[in-house]
Amino acid sequence: MGAVVTQGERPDLFEVLDIAVVETGARDHRIRRANAAACAVLGRPESEVVGLTWEDIAVPEDRERWSEQARLRLATGQPRTRMMLRLLHPDGAIVHALSTIALLTDSGGEEYFLSTLQDVSEEIAAHDRLRLVVENTPVSIFLADRDGRVLVSEGTVSPQAAAGLWEARQSSIFTTFADLPQAVSIMRRALAGERVNEIVEAYGRCLDVHLVPIRDGGEVGSVAAVVTDITERQQALADLRVRSAEQAVIAELGQRALEAESPAALWEHAVTALADHLGADLVQAHDVDEHGHRGDLLALVDRRVPPEAAAGSAPATGDAGTGDAGTGEAGTADAGGRTVPVGRADQVLATIEVRRPPGAEPFTDQDDAFLHSVAAVLGSAAIRFRMESEIRHRSLHDGLTGLPNRTALLDHLGRALRRARHDDRRVGVLFIDLDGFKAVNDTLGHQAGDEVLRATADRLGHAVRPGDVVGRLAGDEFAVLCENVDSIADLATIADRVLAALEVPSQLREAPIVLTGSVGLALSGPELSGPELGGEELGGGEELLNAADIAMYAAKRAGPGRRMAYDRSMRTLLTNRLAHPDELRHILDANELIMLRLTAVSALLHAAHC
Repeated sequence: MGAVVTQGERPDLFEVLDIAVVETGARDHRIRRANAAACAVLGRPESEVVGLTWEDIAVPEDRERWSEQARLRLATGQPRTRMMLRLLHPDGAIVHALSTIALLTDSGGEEYFLSTLQDVSEEIAAHDRLRLVVENTPVSIFLADRDGRVLVSEGTVSPQAAAGLWEARQSSIFTTFADLPQAVSIMRRALAGERVNEIVEAYGRCLDVHLVPIRDGGEVGSVAAVVTDITERQQALADLRVRSAEQAVIAELGQRALEAESPAALWEHAVTALADHLGADLVQAHDVDEHGHRGDLLALVDRRVPPEAAAGSAPATGDAGTGDAGTGEAGTADAGGRTVPVGRADQVLATIEVRRPPGAEPFTDQDDAFLHSVAAVLGSAAIRFRMESEIRHRSLHDGLTGLPNRTALLDHLGRALRRARHDDRRVGVLFIDLDGFKAVNDTLGHQAGDEVLRATADRLGHAVRPGDVVGRLAGDEFAVLCENVDSIADLATIADRVLAALEVPSQLREAPIVLTGSVGLALSGPELSGPELGGEELGGGEELLNAADIAMYAAKRAGPGRRMAYDRSMRTLLTNRLAHPDELRHILDANELIMLRLTAVSALLHAAHC
């Protein structure tokens, strides 16, 4: 059934560990023991906690869930489970807790439950605030891992879909939506690397689903999704298709909006279609800035007769009309003109201006309806383009510092190596690791550590040359990509500026702090022309980065605040250490194993086998 826990082991659980732990009777569900951390989560002293049941401290809606899980553990012998509970404090406050429940057996053979509690109330509150923002937009977003498990989801395109996505956080999309084969199929295609855009009919709604595979090291690691409920628009399009050729244009434009990968061609097609079907001699679309002012020209059709041929016609400058975009209904500049907003009422993204030549028939209600339909289609497309652009940006940039992440840096590096081979130039990489950064986190907290990382990113950006690419790899590790480097001496000059910038004292929480860095240098060329750079362009970038990584650790072993350039003896030394158990034991004893990165070790083993 479970592990046997003796009395001698209890201090490790209830007194030493700074986590909330509760011991509960398996049959009566009464709390037998709770440590100080658990009492803090439960909002009661131990004297009040002991003797209570989970039914006494959970909110009514969660009491039966806990009892059901307890019965299931006893019936099946499943050793542990995880569940969310809402705990009720004596003052009426509700605490959201993530609980891990394990079924164990004590030295007397009696079964009991050992539960850990993690207060996630702040996370739940933050999630609720974010949900309010997303729920007031016409889309839902979610991120799923390779197993189809939903990591995060926001928005409610439909209550059933939202509930399914929430359930898929514990199971997977393939399980939760097994009765929707189209949804399962497009998710598998996205995980295989295909960018998918399809309309899925589910729960009586039409959902516009965009799946964007996010690659990690060349393989798809997760899938980002944008889902828009387009039920009403699809119904409107279905009605319009049975009407005249004008309504057929809406259907075609809607299809283009769903399929377009860039907005430029869509805008050009839209203004041309408007000019053709409304008899307009001027149609122009402009984007709108955050202040509501008209900005850059997106597309233009100008068929006006030159002024010398037709006196009194509108100016042939392509810039008719001025002022703010506005957010209301289409305005009438004159009998032959219309201006309509594109986007939502609270966020105008663009404007479309349509003018007919002098003497033309005035716009009808049907013309206005057609124009608004075009604007609606373009508005949905514009929102999608912006969201997809933001998703792509986030997938390639570090959320804390805004720097390119490892994936983006390797992409830059691969392209730089190709250019270097073509131009007979060299590419250098600096691998930077902060010395003593762990002490900042341990003494001042992770928020202070984040401030240090942001400040480091800023210093690196000012220390390197214009055009050099600074990226954050992970933790306190950064890298700098330097193109057009003639020699290792040139690269060392840049590294010295980096070290000097890092050594400048800074104020953190009103206290001075000085952090140094260890820098490894690697330069493409004859020194790295063998198996280290392999035969693949992307592999070359990875191996050049690994070479700089190895050099950085050699610099760190020599003392803080140093730089070292890579040479093959470093790789040979580490390979020899890995090949001899005594050397490996020495590394462990000297606490040096922390300095061997998994990527570097993998590269060494590969080189040794080759």
